[in-house]
Amino acid sequence: MQSELQFFMTETDQSDFFAFVRDLVDDISDNQRILQIGDCVMEFTPSQRENDILYTGKLSINTMDKTGAACDNEERAKNVFRKIKKWIKKHYWSRLAYLNKHKKNKLTPSRAYWLGPDAKKWKDENPDQHILKLSTTSWMVFEIGI
Repeated sequence: MQSELQFFMTETDQSDFFAFVRDLVDDISDNQRILQIGDCVMEFTPSQRENDILYTGKLSINTMDKTGAACDNEERAKNVFRKIKKWIKKHYWSRLAYLNKHKKNKLTPSRAYWLGPDAKKWKDENPDQHILKLSTTSWMVFEIGI
């Protein structure tokens, strides 16, 4: 299984996320970037905030090694990932749209990115100044849709 979730999280959202995840995984290491489930690994890349810009983060899982063999705890890791995904879908906002520079900056809906509750509050506080962006090099800027 290879999958990922992309999100915008503030530090508060990240704390709430780890409070939930802590009981599902065996270990959290490498400065909260590696979530261990038996011999399987999920990698957490936190959202980064620079001034008034919040960049996406992600949680990814790959239960196969480089030879294509599955880790021994693959089914358990899949179940944990599904529980985390379900939790994020329940608590996070998915109605985002991005400004599409290829369509004269028309807003294009995107349901592949998740906005944490505190990140949504942060964006709502100053929608013109607080920017949600895919990455430092990307042209994709997200707005909260309806």
